[in-house]
Amino acid sequence: MNELMQALYTYLIDYQLEDYYGQTEYDARREKRDQIGRQLWEQLGPEQRELLEALQRAYDCTQLSELEAMFLASFDQCKALALTHAVP
Repeated sequence: MNELMQALYTYLIDYQLEDYYGQTEYDARREKRDQIGRQLWEQLGPEQRELLEALQRAYDCTQLSELEAMFLASFDQCKALALTHAVP
């Protein structure tokens, strides 16, 4: 991402993203995920808990990459919509 795109991405993450969670059932899904995670955590031994934490970090990194890719795709679509499509 260039500097402008990075600034916009960071702004959206920090100040606007949460405003849209309600439209996607994010809170309910997060709560269900966390509940399942707690149940699994309680059943695991120390070595398995370390693996689960590593897995969660990997999922988090993947999710952030997907979010960034979605931002980039949206940014490109906004640019395309702003271009003139009239035949000269």
